[in-house]
Amino acid sequence: MRTVALLLILGLTAALAQAATLPPDASMKMEIHGSAVTGSSAVQNSFSSGPDEFPSDIPTNQISKFANSTTPLDVTGAVRGAKGGQIYRAVSPAVVQVATKEGFGSGSLLDTAGSIITNWHVVKGYEYVAVIFKPTVEGKEPTRDDIKLGHVVKYDEIADLALVKVSEVPTGRTPVRLGDASEIAVGMDVHAIGHPTGEAWTYTTGVISQYRLAYQWQAEDDPIKHRADIIQTQTPINPGNSGGPLLSDLGNLIGVNSFKAGGEGLNFAVAVDEVRKFFGRAGNRIAQGPKTAKSDTECKPKELSKFRSEQSDATVVSFDMFCTGKDTGELVTPDDQSQAIFLRLDRNGDGRVDLIIFDLKRSGRWDLSFWDENFTGHWTLVGYHDDGSLKPTRFESYAEFQKRTASR
Repeated sequence: MRTVALLLILGLTAALAQAATLPPDASMKMEIHGSAVTGSSAVQNSFSSGPDEFPSDIPTNQISKFANSTTPLDVTGAVRGAKGGQIYRAVSPAVVQVATKEGFGSGSLLDTAGSIITNWHVVKGYEYVAVIFKPTVEGKEPTRDDIKLGHVVKYDEIADLALVKVSEVPTGRTPVRLGDASEIAVGMDVHAIGHPTGEAWTYTTGVISQYRLAYQWQAEDDPIKHRADIIQTQTPINPGNSGGPLLSDLGNLIGVNSFKAGGEGLNFAVAVDEVRKFFGRAGNRIAQGPKTAKSDTECKPKELSKFRSEQSDATVVSFDMFCTGKDTGELVTPDDQSQAIFLRLDRNGDGRVDLIIFDLKRSGRWDLSFWDENFTGHWTLVGYHDDGSLKPTRFESYAEFQKRTASR
């Protein structure tokens, strides 16, 4: 095990050294010249996941915000009452932030396999979302084990529910227990934990105003007419709370906080019986008939050329990754067998590299990636590809990565 750990450390250090050779200047440009190579297949064929499988909807811009700043966490001393404090301490580690490129909401971890319940409208239109777990120390910046890539497994447009799955759950996270309808009663105290308007891991409390069966609602600018059993509550729900848990006095999840009406104190959560139905239902439930199939003309990466590097020390395969007609991806295989194979990408089409993904051991599996989310020529985010694919499974800030590797 010590040998494996040493090899991994050496590989990470080598990757950092390679990234350091690509400073924020002209040498960061894509290499669109060199001697042509013909008559051989592309190198990516040996990979478990080639450039054509690069996902474009990973919300790394949101991940960078969380990874590079101290998360504003509520301290438990600010929670009103012994009961509220007890519920907050027990449940908040299982409440997550769910972020897309457009915004964020909340979610609840329901099992140790990484299943997370949230609202459909939080993840609408996305296959991958960022999932940020609460750091174990209040007020600390999230670590690489706290920031995960989540896959939207299925959804229910009618009840406004979605299931997100992460490949690994951080240690010390006890899932939220599902309650049942017997815990729902008018006048009963309820509790919520979420991230209203970005104020992360905020606790609020209120009472149940009514339990309404087969309730119908339609949000502004939303063509879908939703229908579900809902809990009307005085517990405040604001943007960022959506998808988070409504909890009973026992700390069980009895609802998924979803929307509010125009009046004061009119807040609504999809009831737990709908959550149970959702889990028991196979596949997605679509509100207005089946979705149209993806067009055969959708963008697919296209190999452009294969050539020797300018220094003639590596083979380069160039790709049009985003159907722009330009060289926006280059798979580089150094002649030196001790050096990592890497894929460099230009995601905004300015001719400069803003993402590098490494195969550190030249094993045909991706290991590590560096992201320039602000397109300024400076790395901001590091991705870890635990399953060998082009999709990172977890993240950390580049600054934190540098500190850790420098201390070894």
